[in-house]
Amino acid sequence: MFDRSIDHRYDDPVDLIWIRAAEDLGLTIRRSSEAFASYDGKGTLTIAQPCDFDADDCLAQMIFHELCHWLVAGRNAIHLSDWGLSNIDESDLVYEYAAHRLQAAIAAPHGLRDFMAVTTDWRPYWDALPEDPLRDGEDPAIAIAQEGAHLARLEPFHSVFQRSLSATAAIADAVRSVSQPSELWSLTRARHRLGSLMTEDENLRCGSCAWAVAERSSQTSKPLLMCLQHKATRCNTPTIDSDERACERWERKFSIDDCGECGACCREGFNLLTVSLTDPFLKRHPELVQLRDDGEHCVPRPSGVCVALTGDGGGGNPYRCRHYADRPENCAEFEVAGEACLEARRRVGLSR
Repeated sequence: MFDRSIDHRYDDPVDLIWIRAAEDLGLTIRRSSEAFASYDGKGTLTIAQPCDFDADDCLAQMIFHELCHWLVAGRNAIHLSDWGLSNIDESDLVYEYAAHRLQAAIAAPHGLRDFMAVTTDWRPYWDALPEDPLRDGEDPAIAIAQEGAHLARLEPFHSVFQRSLSATAAIADAVRSVSQPSELWSLTRARHRLGSLMTEDENLRCGSCAWAVAERSSQTSKPLLMCLQHKATRCNTPTIDSDERACERWERKFSIDDCGECGACCREGFNLLTVSLTDPFLKRHPELVQLRDDGEHCVPRPSGVCVALTGDGGGGNPYRCRHYADRPENCAEFEVAGEACLEARRRVGLSR
C-alpha cells in the first residue's frame, strides 16, 4: 500500500468561520466532553466534542449562541464564568430566552434564522418566537435582548458578526440547491441581490411591487425601475429589473383607493403637518390651524392623529379626511406609493 504523508486535514468551513469569529473577539475554543458548553471567564470557551452532538447540532451555532449569551449579559461578562449566568437552575432563564431572541434577530436578515436555531431543551421557546423577536410580545426577555442588540451594533461585535454571518450565508447559497430536505442547509433562505431575503412566493416579481418606481430620467424603451425599499441615500436608489424575483419586502401595487385601509400619513406616520400662509386651507378652516411657538402654522395631531381624520381602517370604517376636497397643499402633493408614503407605512408597521 502506498504510504504518504498527510500534511493537511479537512475542517467544516462554517465551523472555521465561527472559530475565527470567537478568536477575533478574544476567545479560544476548546473541545471537550466535560461540558456541552461552558465559559471559564478567562477567555476559554469549552464546547462538547462532535460525538456529544445530536444530528442537528453544529459547532458554529454553539459558538454563535454563546456569543449571544455574552451580548445579553453585557460587555464585561467576558470576565465572568459562564457570562455571570447560572446554568444549574432557572434563576437566569430570562437571559437564556433573551439570547434566543437576539440570535434569531441577528441571523434572520442573512436567511439563517432556522439554520442557527437552538437545539437545547428550550427549543419550544425558540419555535414560538414571533417574526420580530426584539419587539413583539410582553416577555421580559425582550428588553434584555434589545440591550444585547445595541451592543451587537457596536465594535468589535458588529464587524465580526456581519462578516461571519455573510460568509455563512454565502456557503448556504452554494449548498442549498444540492441539500436534501432533511439537512439543515435546506432551512436557509436565499437573498435578493439587494440584500433582503427572497419572498417565499417564487411567482412574485419586482416589477409588480408597489415600491418599484420608474426612473424618470431613463431614455430607454424599457424604463429602468428603482427600488424605494432599498434606497440607501437621497442620491442612491438601486435599479432593478421588472422580471427579477421579488424580495420579502414586496407589496402589491396600490392606489388612492387603498388609502382607507392605511391612513399612515394622517396618523403616526408623521408628527407635523405645516400650512403655509398662502395655503387656501388656512382661510377656509382657521379653526383647525394652530400657530406654533416657532411661527409655523400647523394642523394639530393629538397622539399623532390628524384632527381631520376619521375612521379606523376597518372594513366598514375606512380612514377618511373630513376636508379632503380642500385639504392642505402639503397633503395634496403627497404621492401615493412615493418615498414619504413608504416612510409613513414603515413608521406605523405596515411596511418593512
